[in-house]
Amino acid sequence: MSNTREFDDASFENFLDSVPEVEPPARLKDAVFERLERTPQEPTTVVAGGGNDSGSGDGGVIDLGARRRRPWFAVVAAALVLVIGGVTVAQFLPAGEDTQLAQDAPAPESPGEKEMHAIMGAEDLRSADAEAEGARLQIVSSEDMGKAGAMVDGEPELDAGMGAQVWAVSSTGEMSSAGVIGQDPHDGVWMPFDGDVTKVLVTEEPMAGSAEPSGRMLASVTLNA
Repeated sequence: MSNTREFDDASFENFLDSVPEVEPPARLKDAVFERLERTPQEPTTVVAGGGNDSGSGDGGVIDLGARRRRPWFAVVAAALVLVIGGVTVAQFLPAGEDTQLAQDAPAPESPGEKEMHAIMGAEDLRSADAEAEGARLQIVSSEDMGKAGAMVDGEPELDAGMGAQVWAVSSTGEMSSAGVIGQDPHDGVWMPFDGDVTKVLVTEEPMAGSAEPSGRMLASVTLNA
């Protein structure tokens, strides 16, 4: 059973009046017009003399444009249904367009990114960037939220068995270890701190970590509003 209806002029106008106004995506509109431009259009042919094959007995003039009108209505109506339905839009796009739309969609945030962006939205945000022998830290903190952390990328180049230990200094002056960054590659790794911080130190320490800073200083930054 076919799902495509043919419309006469009156039915098609009634159909358009009943369709709610929906603004299609720009990419979809461009694809529709590009497809229509690529479709060959045969000129209307007028045959003088003789009968016509419609059996109407009118004169012998065949208006091929009138014959093609209803199929074109069906094509346009189908396009409108695709725009309104939403879920089947990809079927009307040229090959590869649906794949490109999926590739252009933003990737979902990781839990660490969500936490970082929440802190970045705080009115009392303090932040700083640090570089420690190849490891990069983007540090954010909020005293009102009582939260802080660092987004870690890259990898530190250190002696064998050593890591970059991160020390967080709170607004009360207390210092605590936030963890040790190993020499393996990091890509958007979230390192949470215990409460808000005003300063961050990074020192070279054994991978097992030290109770307090004792190795070479790799970075020292103060967070600013």
